[in-house]
Amino acid sequence: MAAWSTQTQLGKQIGLDARQVGARLSELGLKSGSAATEAAVTKGLARLTTMRDGTEFYVWSTAEVLTLLGGPRETAPPAATAAESAFDLVYATDGSAIRNPGPTGWAWVNQRTGETGAGGLSHGTNNIGELLALQYALEHAGPEGDLLVRADSQYVINIATTWGRGWQRRGWKKADGKVPENLEIVKAILALLDARTGRTEFQWVKGHAGDHFNEIVDQLANAQARAAGAA
Repeated sequence: MAAWSTQTQLGKQIGLDARQVGARLSELGLKSGSAATEAAVTKGLARLTTMRDGTEFYVWSTAEVLTLLGGPRETAPPAATAAESAFDLVYATDGSAIRNPGPTGWAWVNQRTGETGAGGLSHGTNNIGELLALQYALEHAGPEGDLLVRADSQYVINIATTWGRGWQRRGWKKADGKVPENLEIVKAILALLDARTGRTEFQWVKGHAGDHFNEIVDQLANAQARAAGAA
């Protein structure tokens, strides 16, 4: 699914504010006044979407428009910490939901290679986004090698390390006898963890606190949630 971004979101990736992005889009013939040009819409570079209160605004095809604007601002990723260096693989994950529940996105990044994966759902929750990010990160990482997963969701880390195993022992029931939420995704995650031959550990990361890779997956997941909401 293609990702769509507002001018503000585009600007964050190239070091410009929303007004400067708008001026650049106008110079490229993609924007006229407050609206995207017919050419931009016809080429699939822009589309009109509506906020919950009925306000209309344009979003822009992230990858294509960033390329036209000169590409994302190049920033060197931080060097691996001593703790991260002890692992063969390091992945950051994140999920996002608009209005929670509402349009949902998920994303992961391989901190060694910079490779990313992301996707969205028309309806879900933040927790579903967080769980899917972990599931798809585990699928991409594969069963071999020592893996560190970095996430800002205590919910996901607790499920992967303690809660999920307790539910499994009780026949997929919580301590109060109720069925856990998002059980099919939880089962898929535990199966992927069981299949791993290398060790798997988790690290909690404070969200929105400037962590380079956490910011990447946060932006990707948010963009996917917005794209799912606009579809």
